[in-house]
Amino acid sequence: MLAGALLTFGLTSCGEKLLTDEQVQAEIEKGFEAGKGAVETAKNDECQATFEERVTAEVERLKAEAEAAPVVQ
Repeated sequence: MLAGALLTFGLTSCGEKLLTDEQVQAEIEKGFEAGKGAVETAKNDECQATFEERVTAEVERLKAEAEAAPVVQ
């Protein structure tokens, strides 16, 4: 997103317009999509790396909760 803003600023601050508004918007969207993919990949990798740890912690929490609950007869 920052790259898109910098691109827009860089292109509009020049005295002469090099790209049309539509072309600028297309470049911004292209940069956004590329950045979005990188963020999604990083977050997915992070999620996969900690998945087992998070599941184990939740199982342990549920076990402790079950053990602490009174037995109903």
